[in-house]
Amino acid sequence: MEVLTQTRKIVCLLVTLVGIGAVTLSTQPGFEARITQNGLNFLRDVGVAILKQKITSLTIPDQSGKASSPIGHIKYELKGMRVTSFDIPSSTITTKPGVGLTVSLKGVSLSVHGDWKYKYHFVSDHGSFDLSVSAVDASVTIHVGVDQGGRPTVSSSDADCYLNAGRVSIKLHHGASWLYNLFRDDFAHSIQKSMNKEVCTAIVKEINEDLEQEVSTLKVNIPFNDVAEIDYSLVAPPVFNTSINTAHKGEVYDINHHSEAPGPIPAIPSDPEDSRMFYMWITDYLANSAGYVLHNTGFLTYNVTQDNLPTGKISLNTSEFPIANFLPEITKQYPGRLMQINLNTTSPPYINTLAHETNGTIEGDIAAYVVQPDNSLTYLFTLGVNLSLGVTVSINKTNLVWNATYGSADLSIVSSAMKDLPLKQLQGLFPLVCKAGLIPALNRKGESGIPLPSVDGYTFKSSSITYGEGFMKISTDLAQEEHKLRFKPLYK
Repeated sequence: MEVLTQTRKIVCLLVTLVGIGAVTLSTQPGFEARITQNGLNFLRDVGVAILKQKITSLTIPDQSGKASSPIGHIKYELKGMRVTSFDIPSSTITTKPGVGLTVSLKGVSLSVHGDWKYKYHFVSDHGSFDLSVSAVDASVTIHVGVDQGGRPTVSSSDADCYLNAGRVSIKLHHGASWLYNLFRDDFAHSIQKSMNKEVCTAIVKEINEDLEQEVSTLKVNIPFNDVAEIDYSLVAPPVFNTSINTAHKGEVYDINHHSEAPGPIPAIPSDPEDSRMFYMWITDYLANSAGYVLHNTGFLTYNVTQDNLPTGKISLNTSEFPIANFLPEITKQYPGRLMQINLNTTSPPYINTLAHETNGTIEGDIAAYVVQPDNSLTYLFTLGVNLSLGVTVSINKTNLVWNATYGSADLSIVSSAMKDLPLKQLQGLFPLVCKAGLIPALNRKGESGIPLPSVDGYTFKSSSITYGEGFMKISTDLAQEEHKLRFKPLYK
């Protein structure tokens, strides 16, 4: 049924945001999230809108059967049925502590127009009908859990579902009115009885089979780039109270080798705020585990050449500024040659979030070469650098993005093929090269950022970020993108 399919997709969206993954109670979370009642209300409104859209365009299968009348059993057929009106005046999605979610609908009304035909022995007739169902109340509770494989489970039972079809009436038009008035109440009673019996059975079956199958295919990791992925698996079962609270692993791993990053995981203090739809608390551990992986996989090696510097910003020609001004000995020895600067981290980058800001530290080596006419490299020197950066974090749709700015740098000489290497001049030259090459390279990666848990067709709206000791807090509302009513799983 198309209607149940759309309902399943909305519930799957909820399960996605609630969180997925294995239960490992001893693990400190690196990432926490909360869906508030305001968030549930938003998803309820989206779900109701989709249900109205789908039900009003619903194709109802033809029906046939027998109805009792004072003159005997009459065979009937109902064809060409279409929904002419549908309304849900009251609906809720609420948490059920220790269980999961309860979806409730009250006062639902539905009108259907179609054609009828009956046959009694050798007598038959046909016409049209209008069916109305009103005062329909329904609710279903969905149990949310986690299996041993680290993926979510959803389930429901007949005891978790309630439906009362309320009042059903039918008006038959055309044909032999003296006859069909004898059995139209049987039509209505048959439809009401069928709804009360079969709709809950269909809903429970949809949850236990189709919805369970859909959420079981969700993956627990999000690819970050070609070498890393983010583990957002749960480290404890979701907590259902007035909001839905989840605690996640929040760590970046090497795609080919899962090993724990060193370092403590900052504690996230208790925070009762629930005025926005969705909250996320991201500890420095997530960013620092990313730095650990990227450093160990060699992803943070960067070679600065004239070709990858912005045009007109800085020249690596030994006879032009700034090389000629800061390092005249190189100009004398290798006039008119281009240089290449190789940057390499010597330890994982480190992020430190304070009460009002986020800072980054990068330790690495800077190796300088002269490019010879045959494209071979002549080694000049290697410097050790301790670079401090300011980091501004923001939200772009569903990604956490950043922009780094130069702070300060301490240089030291590691090795040199030159005599009397002028460290003071190099200290003055480095910020120019850094701002022209390294910082833009970091920020290009920051433009795509880190993906946060989300569902296709939904973005974060009016997001704000606040800082604490060792973590940042994202407060956001949710928005539905236009022309994206279809659901696509979070992870493919």
